[in-house]
Amino acid sequence: MSRSDTWTAEWCCDKLISHENILDAIPTSGNTVRLAVKDISNPVLIVTMSEHRVELNAVPDLLHDSEIEFLLNIPKDAYFSGELLSIASGIPIGIGGIRDLYTAAAEKQFRTYIPKETRFILRGLVQHSAVREVVRINSRSYQILKHSGETLCVLALNEYDLTADAVRSGLEKYGKPDFVLASNPNCRLTVDTIEAARFAGTGVLIWRQLLGVLNN
Repeated sequence: MSRSDTWTAEWCCDKLISHENILDAIPTSGNTVRLAVKDISNPVLIVTMSEHRVELNAVPDLLHDSEIEFLLNIPKDAYFSGELLSIASGIPIGIGGIRDLYTAAAEKQFRTYIPKETRFILRGLVQHSAVREVVRINSRSYQILKHSGETLCVLALNEYDLTADAVRSGLEKYGKPDFVLASNPNCRLTVDTIEAARFAGTGVLIWRQLLGVLNN
């Protein structure tokens, strides 16, 4: 069952109005905000919520309102389910946290917003000659279907210091993949990190290594 709240809109307005591309932010209900965005003539209506794990049945019914352009969830690095991401893509409506909305405002794209890291990963995977299809399992996991029929699950973790604890926490939160992708190009992998993944029954790869694995 979908839900709504009575406080998130006002809380978000205080944060959003500080961004240089957001000229005004006015709550229109307990969990909707009307934005005036620089260089966009029409107001942008967003729906707000606060959940650490966002499943489809947790989002406000307003998600399906044709005027809503973005779902803003307050907690940082929240989990978004694949079912929600798929439906949002079809509407379309953007999804993310405060920083994501800042980026959407700077790029002047709300409905079709996807985080830059996700865009990079999806584009690189889809363009790979061995890949037939890519499906987002959740906000950090990707199911890759190869032309050979083989399926791989990859969990992308973006930490600069991808520690053993970060790997364990990622597996607990997003589920165990075939491989953990260290998606930050400046990531420093340690022996402890690689061992933690191995003991959990998976492995850690950097981007170049993942592309190589897909060729096998």
